[in-house]
Amino acid sequence: MCQELNTVKEKINVKAESAKELERKLEAMRSGPSLREVKEEEKSVLEKDLKKFNDLIEQLKDHEARAEKQMEEKEKTLVVKVEEKSRICAENEELKKKVEEQGFNMRDAERMKRELQAVERDIGEAEVERNKWEEKCWDLNAVIGTKWKELEALQIECNQAIRRLKLGNGFQYELNAKGSTPIEVLGDYKSTLKPGLNSSIEEVKRTKMESLESKVRLQQVSSDIAAKIKAKENRIAILQSQIDELTNQISAIQKGTQDYISRCEMEARQLQEKFEAESHNVDLVEKEAHEFLENAKATLQETTVRSEEEVQMCAYQLLALIDSVSKYKEFTASKISQMKDVVSETAAAIAQAHNDSLASSIGTLPQSKV
Repeated sequence: MCQELNTVKEKINVKAESAKELERKLEAMRSGPSLREVKEEEKSVLEKDLKKFNDLIEQLKDHEARAEKQMEEKEKTLVVKVEEKSRICAENEELKKKVEEQGFNMRDAERMKRELQAVERDIGEAEVERNKWEEKCWDLNAVIGTKWKELEALQIECNQAIRRLKLGNGFQYELNAKGSTPIEVLGDYKSTLKPGLNSSIEEVKRTKMESLESKVRLQQVSSDIAAKIKAKENRIAILQSQIDELTNQISAIQKGTQDYISRCEMEARQLQEKFEAESHNVDLVEKEAHEFLENAKATLQETTVRSEEEVQMCAYQLLALIDSVSKYKEFTASKISQMKDVVSETAAAIAQAHNDSLASSIGTLPQSKV
């Protein structure tokens, strides 16, 4: 029963998660921007970039035209200055020739010297002006180079935006440094981009219709899932009542188990107290045994000392006895040797006496026969 309940719960959870996922997708489709809006936003960004690009080109052209005009004016002024310098140099040469040909006094020399200094001063000022105009030309060229780099950066951004739109015509902006009009600099982009943008708009419309159809399908699926969830909820209510009954039974079993555990704990405490009492008795017995062992060791030590003393005394007595035995043995040996001598003498005397008696007996036998 529990396994079936768990299986049903898992299925319900899976269905609920699927329903939530579908609802999230539906909500995301409702709240999030559509593909058409994204494409339109990209298109507006691209148009803004294009407008900015065109404005920058116009500014660059105006600035370039003004710079060219200023350059022409400065070149004309420079040509005039050069011609004037050449004329002054020619006049100086003529004056030098005249001075060489004619005699002159100190006043004429001073005047000519002042005129020469004035001419040299004019020449220096003309050279300074020429250097200034050359520096301005260099600055203008640097500004033109910077603007051209900015234009190239905008070109890269526009090309990336076109690639993101995936128009399919392969159009890319390519700058022409020699062009004088926006079409010559950028190329004929209007006739190339317009068909691609129109096709993108059609694609956005088609995608929007598909998203609406998928939205309707998702709503139908969501309603079906909601009905299934309702049925599962009813089933869960029935199972919940069964779970409550099982819970009550489990509570009764747990109560009985708790009572049994309490009794076991009480018996365990009693056994523990009994064990502690027996342990105390064992400790007392061990203490008495230890004292008895100590006393026995002391008694054994005293007995050992006393036994050693007695053994030493017995050893002394044994040595004395051995000495007396050895002395008695010597005395006995001497007595035995004396007795042997006496016995041998006695035996010899007896033998002699026996022989004498035999001889006398043999001598008396023939006389009796006669």
